[in-house]
Formats: sequence, structure tokens, C-alpha cells
Amino acid sequence: MPPAGNARIWMRVTVRCPARAADAAASALLSLSPNGIITDGDDPVRLTGYAGPYPTADAVADVDRCAREALAAVPRDLFPRPFRVEVEPEPEEDWIEAFRAQYAPVRVRRIVLKPTWEPWPSPKLAPRSDDIVIELDPGLAFGTGLHATTSLCLRELQQRVRRGQRVIDFGCGSGILAIAAAMLGAREVLAIDCDEHAAAVAAENIARNDLASVVSVEVTDTLYGVDPGWHMVVANIDPVVVAREAPAAAEVLLPGGFYLCTGVPLSREAEVLKALRAAPFEGVLPRLAGDWIGFVCMARRDRGGRR
Repeated sequence: MPPAGNARIWMRVTVRCPARAADAAASALLSLSPNGIITDGDDPVRLTGYAGPYPTADAVADVDRCAREALAAVPRDLFPRPFRVEVEPEPEEDWIEAFRAQYAPVRVRRIVLKPTWEPWPSPKLAPRSDDIVIELDPGLAFGTGLHATTSLCLRELQQRVRRGQRVIDFGCGSGILAIAAAMLGAREVLAIDCDEHAAAVAAENIARNDLASVVSVEVTDTLYGVDPGWHMVVANIDPVVVAREAPAAAEVLLPGGFYLCTGVPLSREAEVLKALRAAPFEGVLPRLAGDWIGFVCMARRDRGGRR
């Protein structure tokens, strides 16, 4: 049924996938749902996005086709075929309410991730005196809960970032980790993403938190070519990219610096660990996060006195 008056229609796209495929499938669906993907459940994971807006509800078949084409890019070993896609039209008013209802402030130790419309202090989360509050437009950042790999990175950043350091957030997405590094005292942060839309969202969130003078954004798909001299590279991305970029990360880091990498399902641990050990790191420490694993890799401290 067409919407009344000037109302518009959004298409709610729902996909259920194995936990190991959640990050890749969510990234694929961002082409349809640039406002973000809501992640819910453990295994299988339910991914929900909203495509649109459209003037009528006639776009269901079109959106279904586009969702399947986007998901076809996810490797079969992560997301076995056939997969099921559900597309349902939703009036814009209902969509806004449903979308916002999924979000509440989330705390990871001292860091609080707060959607823009939530007051602070929030009735949904008791404040603490040492809170570091990051204000975000929600879509790409957090849904009904924070992804385990993002939580892992936030915990490690709070443990390792020191005032005055230089940090790279590689595969920055919405910019959460770059913003966190800056708020924890980094004097310079480079946020990198291969997707122009993600980079634009990150830039908006960086400006929203008054950090544009500290955090810069660059669109590229590699660390190769980045000037050296960084204390930390954090990469919460696809395991193939984590492995591929390991040698470049080792090169851009200062002696004793850290490559904090995650986004690796436990099923891919061996191949990523092999690549990390082949890169010139002094040590590789595992960090478990549910069905995921991350690694803290220390750059060698004996590289000719680089400073």
C-alpha cells in the first residue's frame, strides 16, 4: 500500500549468518544500508539494515536482488550458500523509532559510546567520574551491543595509549577507535578506510567530538606508502587484510610499537598467526574475545635506533 501524503518507505533487510561471517556480511550490506547495520545474537548472528528511502513499497524485489548481489562477495567458507534474505517495507516514522530504539550508551571500561540523541548523564547508563564519553551517530558504531572485536580494541587502547603518541586506525569505519585514541591522549591519529562513505562518516564523528585538529582521515586500502614513525597501528578488519598488512604495519611502527589487530574468527587463527610470525615482530600475544581472536604484535626494538 502506498504511503499517505509525503511519507516515505524504508526497506528493512534481515539476514542471518554464522558468527564468523558477520563482519564481512555487514560490510557487504553497507552498500544498501549506509546508515549502518544492527547486529544481534551470537550464532547465528542477525544483521538488520535499512535501504531507502523510497516513495512506495514497490522496491522489495529490487532491494532483495541488490542484497543478494552484495552478499555474493562474502567468501563461501565464511557464509555457506544458499542464504536467506528477508525484505519488509517499513514507513519512515516507524523506521526512525525502530532504529533509535536499538541504541543506548555502551561502556567499555572508562569509554562510553553515546548516540547523539541520548542525554548525558543518561538514564540508561549510570555515569562515573572518570568516563570518557564519545558521541556518535550510531549506524556503523554500535547496535544492541558492541561487537566483541571492537570491545577488545577499546580495552587494549585504554591499556596501551600514552599521551603524546601517534596512532593509526586502519579500517576506521565510523571512527570509534581513532576517536578513542585521541581522547586517551594521542597527539596525532590517522584514520584510514578504503570506503569513501565510511571515511565521510568517520570525519563527521571526529568533528562531532571536536577532534579534527588531532585526527585526520585518509581514503586508501593499504598501509604501504604511509610514512613511518607511529607508536601503534590498530586494525579491526578482515583477517585477510590483517595478514596482508602485517609487514607494512611493522615498517611504519617505531621500535617497540604495537600492531593491535583483530577481526579474526577463531577458524582463521592459524593462517593469520602464520603471517604475523613471518613479519618482523618481536612478539605476538593472542587476545580472545568470544568466538574471535586478536593479536598484540610488538615491533622489534633493535632496528638501528630509529626514533
